[in-house]
Amino acid sequence: MKTPLMLSLLLAVPALAGTSQVMTESTPPPPMQDTWSWFAGATGGYLFEADEDIYTLQLGGKSPWSVAGWSVSLFAEAGWTENHDDFSNLPGDEDGDMDIIPLTFNVQLDKALSGGWSLYAGGGLGVSYVDAEIDDLSGDDDSVDDWVFTGQLFAGVAYHVSESFAIFGGGRWIYFDDPDFRDAELGDDWMLEGGVRFFF
Repeated sequence: MKTPLMLSLLLAVPALAGTSQVMTESTPPPPMQDTWSWFAGATGGYLFEADEDIYTLQLGGKSPWSVAGWSVSLFAEAGWTENHDDFSNLPGDEDGDMDIIPLTFNVQLDKALSGGWSLYAGGGLGVSYVDAEIDDLSGDDDSVDDWVFTGQLFAGVAYHVSESFAIFGGGRWIYFDDPDFRDAELGDDWMLEGGVRFFF
């Protein structure tokens, strides 16, 4: 009585195993998903050497790549600042105002911490449009402009308020080549900044 029952059970095990294998093989794997997340952001900061405010707009994406546990983001940035003090050869009766519009492409690395906090560091290269207005007391104006090489390094901390919104703050070193007019000098500068990003 027990022998036929045992034989039936032994014969049923391979049949069940085969059924399970067929079901597993016939189930398609989940589709691969695009892990890019896109963002737009803005910053406001203060340049210490120039003693001026600087503002930027950012547009880019967080990529699916990582480097030693740091996620990689790529973004373009456009900024604006002024500079009133770096003309070296203006006569005493002249005054100069300079607008600087940096345009850079940047790589940023992010390292997630606990509680929504993260560290970031990166750098970028690009150009800046430098536009100057020279005014003298006689009422004559001289407008000059130039494009100059620009590079920067930055680092700081971010707090992710939600999946779609983050605030951040940190420091930045930025370098401008000198424009080719009026012996104007720009050079490098340090800044503190804060900003926001919206993810979509």
